[in-house]
Amino acid sequence: MNSKLKFYSTDSNELIDFLKSFYDDQIEVISSSYWEKEYQNPIDMADLIAAFIDNKECYSNTNLWVSIDSGVFINIKDDNYNYFIQYLYERYPY
Repeated sequence: MNSKLKFYSTDSNELIDFLKSFYDDQIEVISSSYWEKEYQNPIDMADLIAAFIDNKECYSNTNLWVSIDSGVFINIKDDNYNYFIQYLYERYPY
């Protein structure tokens, strides 16, 4: 199973602004309130998670959910993102 990262936003431009600031190239966004990406290697999610939390005050209407196990999603917030990233590196040390 691939790991998933999902963003949800109540502000139609906020999510697009964040994604454009993180990715240099053009990114396809089907919905301005929802974006999802799958990763074969869950460690690859760590940079995007950290960038989102570091800039959370600019994107307060956006939420981040992550799944590394089928059907289980974790809401990534200020108080748990460090633990989650640490867990990723412990569970997937490759």
